[in-house]
Amino acid sequence: MKRKSLFHIPILGSITAVCMTVIAMLILEINTAFAHVHGHDDHSTIQTTFSPRQIERLLANSTRPDFDARWLTPVLNYFEHTAMETDLTSRQRMFYARLLQHEHRFDEAQLQLEMLLEMNPLNTQARLLLANVALNQGQADEAILLCERLIGQTDLLVATTCLMEARMQQKPSEIHYAQLQKVTRFSERAPVQVQTWINEVLADMALYTDNHEEAIAYCERTERSEWPVSTWVAWSKAKLQMNQGQEILIHLAPLIDKTAVPNDSMLLYLALAEQQVGGKHKWIKQMAQRVQLREMNQDTSHAAEVALYYLHLANEPAQALTWATINWDNAKSLNDQLLLDQAKAANQVARQSEHAD
Repeated sequence: MKRKSLFHIPILGSITAVCMTVIAMLILEINTAFAHVHGHDDHSTIQTTFSPRQIERLLANSTRPDFDARWLTPVLNYFEHTAMETDLTSRQRMFYARLLQHEHRFDEAQLQLEMLLEMNPLNTQARLLLANVALNQGQADEAILLCERLIGQTDLLVATTCLMEARMQQKPSEIHYAQLQKVTRFSERAPVQVQTWINEVLADMALYTDNHEEAIAYCERTERSEWPVSTWVAWSKAKLQMNQGQEILIHLAPLIDKTAVPNDSMLLYLALAEQQVGGKHKWIKQMAQRVQLREMNQDTSHAAEVALYYLHLANEPAQALTWATINWDNAKSLNDQLLLDQAKAANQVARQSEHAD
């Protein structure tokens, strides 16, 4: 099956990497009422120690579109230092693995998760996240095995969604989409975090099968206030395909306007919506500045977004291919492969056009 959608962008190198962390917390029965963390411009005082509650809150809020990712750096530094000085507790190691995954340090995240499973083979949280890390690394076969082992250990709805997502990554097919639709018909009975995750997986599958209206409908089954970045991306992809970029500007822009350092993916989709609608170039300019900053700092953690900027906004296919290749070196999910293929095709067309001239 060929996917025709123009906009392929991985979040953390996978369809639902960030959402997986939310579901993982749910499985662990961490039911803390997370307070929203607002971005602050003053980072002069660097916090060096963190309570479990603070870490949970930061990691939970890191999935939000208006989260300032700079707050995660000191937490990661804290874990790296603690890991060198003392043996991490199981809970600390799980947090550390999630942070490593967030930073695209997949090999290191895998190591931490495997250590957790050695200590406790029934740790469903670690197994679920390890399946997602495997997808980040292009190891769909391994992810399927990990998801299959969740059956009987955790909620069947969670295990099945994990399995169908992995099978879709292995070999995109409408069959997997239909199977998940059938299994999740009554997912509204699940907690809202689980519903959001399942609906996002279904939305992404709908995008793979060019059912853009269905993708939008699945995203909108839960309130926008509950959407992580990855759901906003799935919804925005579908809206752009439906030529409804104005909807992205109406609903997403207010969330980002007051954020000191907006998320790269959110900036990208606001810029793409602005390009589609025409008029002001506020978000396009901000995205251009973000790309310049990434290049100046040689920061490749958001290579996919940079590649898409050059592909769709700057119209520089050679640069798009360079960054899509960098992204492929770091992450090898199906979306990463599609992005690389798209950049190669655009670059080939551009070169043929140059030769023709």
